[in-house]
Amino acid sequence: MSKACPWCGESSQVLDLPAFWKSLAPGAELKVELAQPPSYAPAWLPVLGLVVAGVWLLAAGSLLGLVALAAGGAAGWVAWSRFQEAEAAREAWARSLYCRKCPGVFLPEQAKVA
Repeated sequence: MSKACPWCGESSQVLDLPAFWKSLAPGAELKVELAQPPSYAPAWLPVLGLVVAGVWLLAAGSLLGLVALAAGGAAGWVAWSRFQEAEAAREAWARSLYCRKCPGVFLPEQAKVA
């Protein structure tokens, strides 16, 4: 069973996006348009610094330590969320299909069965 484009219904022009992208010439316009989403490398050093500062301030008896710990936890949560979103986008790209007729990018679960 081949997969057909959800927009034009064509199945002979549907290709695996990562394989199609690799086959493009280095200077091709589509090479930039269809590129894999960038990865996200969170900067954990500021988060760790806030947490350490919070613990140190709490040990010194300052309530500012709670603020620093909360800020460190929030910054860590935001960094982790952005990392997860970037990874999900990269995984979706790796599974995507490309229709050369439309041209359109779509996931396999969006494809029509031809």
